[in-house]
Amino acid sequence: MHLFLKNIIKIYFIFLFLVPAISFAGNKNLADQPESLISIQLLSEKQFRNLQVSELPAKVFTDYKYQKLKPNEYYWFKLTFNNQYLFQDSYFIHANDFFAKIYLVQFFQNNYISKSVGGSLVPISNRSFKGFYKDKVEMKITDTNETVVYLKIERTGNLAYKFPTIHLVPADEYFYLKTKTDLIQSFFAGVIAILCLFNMVLFTLTREKLYLFYFIYAIIASLYFFFYYDYIEYFLFPTNPSINRLFFFSNTLSQGIYFFFLYHALKNQDIGNFRKWIFRYATVITTISLGDILFSVKEFGEAVFISDIMSVLSGITIFILFLLLIRRVTQTVKIVLAGSLFLAMGGGAAIIANFFAISQTHIYIYQTGFCIELLMFAIAINFSHYNERLTRIIKQLDLERIKTEKLEKEKEVEKLNKDIDKKNRDLTYKAILISQKETMQKDILKQLSAINKQDEIEKENLKQVISNLKSNINNNHWKEFEGHFTTVHPLFYSALNEKYPNLTANEYRLCAFLKMNLSSKEIAFITGKSQQSVDVARSRLRKKMGLKNHENISSVIAGIKSN
Repeated sequence: MHLFLKNIIKIYFIFLFLVPAISFAGNKNLADQPESLISIQLLSEKQFRNLQVSELPAKVFTDYKYQKLKPNEYYWFKLTFNNQYLFQDSYFIHANDFFAKIYLVQFFQNNYISKSVGGSLVPISNRSFKGFYKDKVEMKITDTNETVVYLKIERTGNLAYKFPTIHLVPADEYFYLKTKTDLIQSFFAGVIAILCLFNMVLFTLTREKLYLFYFIYAIIASLYFFFYYDYIEYFLFPTNPSINRLFFFSNTLSQGIYFFFLYHALKNQDIGNFRKWIFRYATVITTISLGDILFSVKEFGEAVFISDIMSVLSGITIFILFLLLIRRVTQTVKIVLAGSLFLAMGGGAAIIANFFAISQTHIYIYQTGFCIELLMFAIAINFSHYNERLTRIIKQLDLERIKTEKLEKEKEVEKLNKDIDKKNRDLTYKAILISQKETMQKDILKQLSAINKQDEIEKENLKQVISNLKSNINNNHWKEFEGHFTTVHPLFYSALNEKYPNLTANEYRLCAFLKMNLSSKEIAFITGKSQQSVDVARSRLRKKMGLKNHENISSVIAGIKSN
């Protein structure tokens, strides 16, 4: 129940947006026709065939009962206005109809005939007045109590129609509106150009499709307003209204582009399958829009009807997405959804204002919503770009930190390797000293043995010296070396024993030399043996360790944990 009340409150505040929209539009008379309009009369079909304009005053017009008229046919109407409600010299009759040709004729004294041509199906080069309000013709007020005008109206399409709702716009008000419109649209075009340039720069720098679809959406959606105010026709197609009115459908086509934009804006959002369905919806809407544009070449009125239905559906879809996603997305996407809601509400208010004839400038309401939407999109995109840059900077800092840590570790390893190399050099030096000491002691033993054979004096004492030297050679020197080796590589012997438990003392010593990365020649020099003997010992050690032919014994021993 609480959730239901919250949603009702949301809907209530959304519809409150229509109140300022209606106030902005102005409190106009809600009647179908102007208060000054006394009567609308119609000339029967039989009478207006091959009719000369000069014959109009003599023709008998009958009261128009709002009966349906045939499309793709022209009809003559006689409109009579009460001058006491008209306070200016001239007015524009605005038919508020995108599908018509309008031809106005007035008769004055001295046989003067005033003519005015308008309508969206009339080339702008042939219209009496250009600019805002395509379907307009000028009516001049007579000096009598009533002003009588004759309107020839033709509409396209396959649907039957009635006489259109008309508005009377004072001439000075029209020219004021035209000047204001030109200023507003110049500002609008400048804003659109800046926003599009900003997004194209972002797309060029980042290659993110979000910015590209924003650019395309802003351009295509803007074309509708430039079409509505006649700028496209005036600058590009002044003689071909059929091409110009195709831009009416830019509003529908932009809806599909918007949903593609939303699809990319929702990237990395935890919203389940919503993003996939939005992409499918965007594809369907875009396809239908393109098909509707092609269909409009043959049946423009029906194509406009389809476009209106699609606009309503897209507005409802935006509203539903807002309610479903607003709590599940990031701040950036919330701004995008809020902007979309402004456009939907502006469009809805404009439709209501137009439907109830509240204002002839209802398009301003829609354009205001569109501008708010684009500005909020720009804010969201700026947030997105800022967050992306921040993320990239954080990643770069992390990479730099990792590189720094790696460099420091490499320096530590390099320092440790240098220390190990120094200690290995010390061990090698000690091993060489021990080897030299052993060699010297062996030489002394030989000399003493020779003396022992020559001189029997104090033979027993000499034997004792020889025995002590032999004992010292066999034990002390290499124990001293192994003590130094264990200091440098404290875990080597235990790891070696764990992996290869059946090695002899000499094989342990050979493994120690290989751990020090000594060659067979260097080992032979230290141990006082021949290089061939060392190679044979290495070969036996390989077999005992069970190494294969492609395995290098030095590499295997170097890989044994030592500290």
